[in-house]
Amino acid sequence: MQISLQRINTLFDAGSFVDHHPVERSHFICGEGSINSVRTFLVMNRGRDCEFRGSGQWRTATQITKTVTIARDSCAPLIYVQDRPGGTDSFDTTKVLSSDMSKLLLSPTGMGRVSASLAELAEKNLLISAILGPTSGPLALPLMLADLVLMTKKGALCMGRPDMVKAMLAQDSDLYSLGGTDVHSKHSGSVQLVFEDEEDLFGCVRQLLHVSANRGANRGLGYEEPEAADFKSLIPSDHRTPYDMHRLLHSFVDKDSFTEISPEYAKEVLTGYATIKGSAVAIIANNPRYKGGAIHRQSATKIVKMVGVAEKVRIPIMFIADIPGFMIGREAENSGIFSAAADLFRAHVRSKVPKLLLIARKAYTGGVYAMCGPGFNPVAVLAYPQAHIGVFGPDTMTKVMPELDETTRDIIQKLTDEIVNPELLKASGLITDVIEIEDTREQVSRYLFAEAGRS
Repeated sequence: MQISLQRINTLFDAGSFVDHHPVERSHFICGEGSINSVRTFLVMNRGRDCEFRGSGQWRTATQITKTVTIARDSCAPLIYVQDRPGGTDSFDTTKVLSSDMSKLLLSPTGMGRVSASLAELAEKNLLISAILGPTSGPLALPLMLADLVLMTKKGALCMGRPDMVKAMLAQDSDLYSLGGTDVHSKHSGSVQLVFEDEEDLFGCVRQLLHVSANRGANRGLGYEEPEAADFKSLIPSDHRTPYDMHRLLHSFVDKDSFTEISPEYAKEVLTGYATIKGSAVAIIANNPRYKGGAIHRQSATKIVKMVGVAEKVRIPIMFIADIPGFMIGREAENSGIFSAAADLFRAHVRSKVPKLLLIARKAYTGGVYAMCGPGFNPVAVLAYPQAHIGVFGPDTMTKVMPELDETTRDIIQKLTDEIVNPELLKASGLITDVIEIEDTREQVSRYLFAEAGRS
């Protein structure tokens, strides 16, 4: 059996896939089927089953665009799968030359239209890219339009091939130092998940679409209770002591249900999806173990990505805050931290799924808004009893304003009392509720999923 057909059988429900162009021979297979009963479209190059020869590339572009347009109009997800073309292990520019390359590049119905149609689809539909082998340049660009980019360890993604880099920049490089999994999962952030092999990758796609199919409250996803936790030790009482947010997360989500997105990139924020009592939820949390949990440009981009995925699969979002705020200083300003914050705020406003904010230990200044706080319409703002919430932390106010008159000291004292005591904020109607850490599972279900069931 051809490799491309084996992949279809692994990814799609048995017997469900329909090829949109079964007679025409081209470099891509374009069609649709069901994945865990979710209607899903596929654009997949034949990989090792084909060679780049003749004018096949031209025919491929129009076929891809037709399938992408049908998927867009059907409001259905699309999987874009790319592998190294041909049966050779070589990867050089001469292997992709064809007589119709100018037409492919410059025609309004060529590869530019493929990228444009995918961009149009990704405005509202879930788009997932899977990179199973090396790819570069114009073939790689459409992959980056996806909400989630998945790659096997055999995959690679680079804007220019090593031979082009050598010719144009006089730099020696190899394929994997240019665009291997470490480059894109840890440094560029272009790839969200890395897998040992394609079977694991396709299994993740099936799981995600299963979550999508069973979204909403109490839809009956099978689940196990979380393992017993020592709740008193999960969060250090000293607000400056680092800890790993994963431990808190695993204390209340269903056992083994959390799939982390971009686990090696911008670790000061963790993102992913899980279930709580069988109900699907997206998780976005600060992780004080890394960089104090402050929001940098990269972590803001990571949050925006997860908000977009949750919106498209229509699952509610739980934000968990332990955040000093957006990062400050010269490096942060040079990175474009304000632009990153603006992108993040726009993502919150565009997303219409129910959202809940839980403040685990602290939430100061603009960090409250970064984590979708009051004003961005969360269904509830919850806090643990030891949480500090305010414009500044108490220590910061003392450092910034060391010499004060009596009136200002009184104001600072009042603010400090509110910052360190969330019950006062609850009494003023500024937050929804103060909950015990061991009640997180019940309270999140109460506030978030009741609203999700009504949406």
